[in-house]
Amino acid sequence: MIRHTNDQNLGPGFGETQEGQKKPADTAARSLRHKSILFENQDKSLIVIDIPRSLEEGQVLPSELPVHRIVSGDAPATPYTTPEPRHGAGVYPLSQASSPGAQLAELMTTATVQTALKELASTYPGPFLLPRTLEPHQTPPIPDLKPHIPPKAEHLLGSIQALRSKFDNSAPSFDLIVLDPPWPNRSARRRANKYATVSNLHEMRRLLLHIPVAPHLKLDGLVAVWITNRHSIHDFLASPSGLFASWGLEIVSEWTWLKVTSSGEPLYDVNSTWRKPWEKLIIAQRIGAKRPQSLKPKVIVAVPDVHSRKPNLRGLFQDILGEEFLGLEIFARNLTAGWWSWGNEVLQFQQAEHWIPMESPDNE
Repeated sequence: MIRHTNDQNLGPGFGETQEGQKKPADTAARSLRHKSILFENQDKSLIVIDIPRSLEEGQVLPSELPVHRIVSGDAPATPYTTPEPRHGAGVYPLSQASSPGAQLAELMTTATVQTALKELASTYPGPFLLPRTLEPHQTPPIPDLKPHIPPKAEHLLGSIQALRSKFDNSAPSFDLIVLDPPWPNRSARRRANKYATVSNLHEMRRLLLHIPVAPHLKLDGLVAVWITNRHSIHDFLASPSGLFASWGLEIVSEWTWLKVTSSGEPLYDVNSTWRKPWEKLIIAQRIGAKRPQSLKPKVIVAVPDVHSRKPNLRGLFQDILGEEFLGLEIFARNLTAGWWSWGNEVLQFQQAEHWIPMESPDNE
């Protein structure tokens, strides 16, 4: 198999080692354990993160350096064309059928993203990603090789329904529970080999309420849920009769993953009615619990990797929960060292074909 490293279209500032040139000050000051953080403003409300490197860092404990590289996909070099509605011009935007609260949330997110882009333009020239190890063709499974299991990683491979009792009887209480649910998605471009989704929000509610969140969340713990941009999903979580209320939780913050090209442009027009260049992470805690002072809204700027990969969140929550906090990821597609992971695709990106040993630890 042929593998190569892509170091093109990284934007100005990457790998400047010639005489008279300097790397950005924030890069020089960054901890060796967090090379995935390419930029962070003073109040940490805006960061630029490299997704593959964050996943590599998540394969080792916080005190260790990565020893494997993950095989990644090509970085988008130019923005995507904003798609038209599938059923013709007579279809109204989803916003016209959503609650006022969901519409307000989208307006606030749009304003937050626009402010973040202006700050980036004035303070950070790039890069927006690190060199990637690429596979020119789809990588076939490597037989007879065990999946890569990070240190102190516990995983439950199977469905929520099948493994609930095992989880309930064996799992501890967690400081952070992350969920990336398979939200209903009718996209015509979804391929048959992508992860399965449930067909509607009624099925999703039944599925999620089957997860014993409250008994396994510490009293001051956090729950973080990745959502798509359908307004009905925001209402599904946040309404008075929504999922968070059923779990005894209330929203305390929202983080926005702004998807950009290799040069830092939003993947879609920020003001597009039909497609937004972001996903949101809705963060909640028990109703009435004291909010961590360092938990604030955040824009996470990152170039997408292969389908369904998201930034590893362990490093981003360490400032809030401490370096040794215990996390659980549900509907996970990869493992994190020191965490629990649960889902029927929990080893998807842990297979041997996705990882390449490094000749030496990542200590440059």
